[in-house]
This record gives sequence, C-alpha cells and structure tokens, in this order.
Amino acid sequence: MYSDELFEDLPFLMDLRVDYAFKLFFSTGDTRRLISLLNAIFKNKNIPRVVTKIKIENPILEKQSSEDKYSIIDIRATLSDGTSVCIEMHLYGLIEFKHKSLRSWSRIYSEELTAGQKYIPQSPTICISFINGPITDAAGKDINKTHSLFQVMERDDHDLLVDDMELHFINMRKFVEELHDYLSKRGVPSSEEDEFDMFTKWLILITLKEINDKGLLSRICKEEAEIMNAVEVLAKQSKDKINRQAYQRRLDEMYFYNYALDESVRRAEELKNQLKSSNRRAEESDRRAEELKNQLESSDRRAEESERNMKMMIKILLDNNLSFSEIAKDMNLTEQEIVKLYHAF
Repeated sequence: MYSDELFEDLPFLMDLRVDYAFKLFFSTGDTRRLISLLNAIFKNKNIPRVVTKIKIENPILEKQSSEDKYSIIDIRATLSDGTSVCIEMHLYGLIEFKHKSLRSWSRIYSEELTAGQKYIPQSPTICISFINGPITDAAGKDINKTHSLFQVMERDDHDLLVDDMELHFINMRKFVEELHDYLSKRGVPSSEEDEFDMFTKWLILITLKEINDKGLLSRICKEEAEIMNAVEVLAKQSKDKINRQAYQRRLDEMYFYNYALDESVRRAEELKNQLKSSNRRAEESDRRAEELKNQLESSDRRAEESERNMKMMIKILLDNNLSFSEIAKDMNLTEQEIVKLYHAF
C-alpha cells in the first residue's frame, strides 16, 4: 500500500548500483523482483521470453573486495526452461568490460556440457551487465546506448546462427542522461499517465541516486504496486543494521579502490604528459641541432666563396704586373698570406 512517509527518507535507501545492495535486493527473499526485472529487460529488446519461475544458484552474499570482485558473478540463476542467466553490476566497471562478459558467458555455457555429451543444442546462456558508461565496438568506437544486445549473427544478413548467446549491456549513465533530457523537454508525467514501461521504472529505482527529480519514484509507485513493494523491501533492507554495515564496508572498499585507480590513471596521464614534453624537447633539440648544422654549412660555403674571390682577385692583380707586396698592401694582408693564397690557387 502506498505511503507518503516511505518517501521522506529516500537518501537513506541503499544505492542499488552498489553490487552488494544489488545482489541483496534481487537475489534474496522473494524472487518476483528479479523475475520482473528480467522480463522488463527481455521485453525492451522484443525477446519473446517470459520468465515465470527462477532459481538463484548463488544466494549467499560473498565477501567481495577490490581484489576478488572481478572473478565474482553477482547473480547467477536458472530459468524454468534451463536457461542460465548471470547478472553483474558494475558502478565502477573495467575499461574493457565486454571481455569479462564474454568470459563469464563462456564459463557458464561450457559448464552445461558434461563429459561425453554430444554437441547438441543446449539451453541458452544470458549475461546481463549493468555498467556506468559506454562499451566500445571492435573498432574502438563508443556504443553509447542505454540497452545493447549482442548475439551471434551472419555479418551481412544478420541471420541468427544460434540463440545460445545473449550479451546485454545496460548503460545506467546513458539512461539517466536520456531520462533527464526527456523530463526537461516533456515535463514530469502526471500520476494518471503511465508513460514509462517496466524497464524504465526498474532503472529509475536502480539509478535513483542520480535522478534529480526525487518525487518521480513516488509518482511511479502510486501507479505501479510492483515498484511500490520493491521500495518497501529496499527500505527494510536499508534499515537493517547488519546489511547497513556490510553495505558501508563495500562502499569504503569501492572508494579506496577507485581512489587508487584514479590515482593510477592520474599518474599514468602525468607520465604520458611528461613523455610528450620530453619528446617535444628532443624534437626541439634536434631542430636546433639541424639549424646549427645548416648555419655552419652556410658559413663554410661563405668562407669558401670568399677564399675563391680573394684568389681570383690576386690572379687579376698579378696579371696586371703588381708585386706581392703591392697586392698585400691593397688587400690589407701580409705578403706571406698573399703568397700562401697564390700557391693554393
């Protein structure tokens, strides 16, 4: 049942983008929340799959740390038809998170094939990754969409080879940007108009900490009992002392890990700039050396030209029956220098 009091302390709610809170919320207790989220994700890509029953394969909340986080799948589940699903939440993801998703998919998919079993069609394996930024394609270009789905298809005709693989990437940052843009242009929808589908409603709850309009969740809950029930569960979990302590420890770990990561990135950028500066100085030194070399060569050419002119002048003067001493006097040189130039000539 809707209650205004529930929304008076929204900042206290745990951030579902934190992996600990995400797994606690979606993989413990009632599975209807996860079922609803999965159905919303599949429907958003027009996949004719309706989840009615799900089994959580890893309901235990692991002790996650910055060292072992990237070997852990946040939620691993099996649908009633045998389809395997792994869901990962990365508020601070890897630079190339797509490679980790591929490894997670291949590990789970290969586990389905037992020793001696024929390579016959098996249940699909689905990986869903919540990330906080775009992934890149093979050429390094950003794929900046809220929801991307990758499967094995023929390159030109896009014919689906098998439906064994689904890699979903949900860009939470892009969702928040698009939501804010939508609200600024259209205005906040009234409580009587259901302008948001379930996919959008779930993402609003998941990214709540980044949404400017804090009253938006309240309006959604008035029209969607399922989201209202979810908020009540999240509020209860957030007030539990043990949950809160574990959540805070995870926040601290993430803070220090990302501080170290940011420092590492900053240092790498600093070293990169230093290298660029060093390269510029080296290029400037090379340019200056080349300039000095050209100046020296030019000076040598002028000296050679001057010497040739002097030799030519001495020859002309000698041809006019002037003596070495007379030539030396006219040229302001010693007689020995004139004789030396003459013999060199």
